[in-house]
Amino acid sequence: MKSNRPLSGHRVLVTRAGDQAPVLTAALVEIGAEPVMVSTIEITDPSSFAELDQAIAELDQVDYLILTSVNAVTAFFDRLTMQGYDARALTTLQTVVVGPKSAEALAAHGVTADLMPDDYRAEGIVVLLKDQVSGKRLLYPKAALARDLIPTELIAAGAEVIAPIAYASAAPADAAEKLQQALADKLDLLTFTASSTVQNFVDLLDAENLVVAQQIPVASIGPLTSETARALGFNVVIEPEKSTLDDMLEAIKDYFEQS
Repeated sequence: MKSNRPLSGHRVLVTRAGDQAPVLTAALVEIGAEPVMVSTIEITDPSSFAELDQAIAELDQVDYLILTSVNAVTAFFDRLTMQGYDARALTTLQTVVVGPKSAEALAAHGVTADLMPDDYRAEGIVVLLKDQVSGKRLLYPKAALARDLIPTELIAAGAEVIAPIAYASAAPADAAEKLQQALADKLDLLTFTASSTVQNFVDLLDAENLVVAQQIPVASIGPLTSETARALGFNVVIEPEKSTLDDMLEAIKDYFEQS
């Protein structure tokens, strides 16, 4: 019989941004884990909003709005409101989200997503749109460190892609000290939900602590994050089939039930 608390006695590191971590930590508590919260990333403003503001002023010329994260939804709507608009400005375009969480964030602003790929990654967005965007204008508010995959592939498919930076990220000031303490207190699993959380994690540690961290099993939300983690010397033992938080939690449960 499977336990409904398969992680009892296990300390699990949560590296998500502070405002997004509570959902994961609460779910981990429910399955018996002791979450250790050390954000390795916090969302910040870009160096300038000029390009995004200009794109918002020209929304009536946009055919598709592409939103690839909850952070992108939040940043876009914050700026939309700042410029004196609301959701009615989106009535003439198609909204495209990368996955269910982005769709939920969009719905919170009164907008139902028109399109969502089966593969909840940038690759899925490309597959979804590449055959229907020739001659169309696309707005893709992105993270400062976002890959160029969407603009590159959809421009090649004949689209005009406007890709202003909507938000940036940085490691919190106190993260290095907290990470060192968490490692000293022992951890049974590291969780990473974006490549940037992995890279920041590594950058925050000295060589000695990094060696310790690399011996701890890793749960990754999806292929891109796993690729980054493995390239940086980590042992990824958990990766869900779909890149969602709920699926990652199920994969974590399955791993510990079988171990």
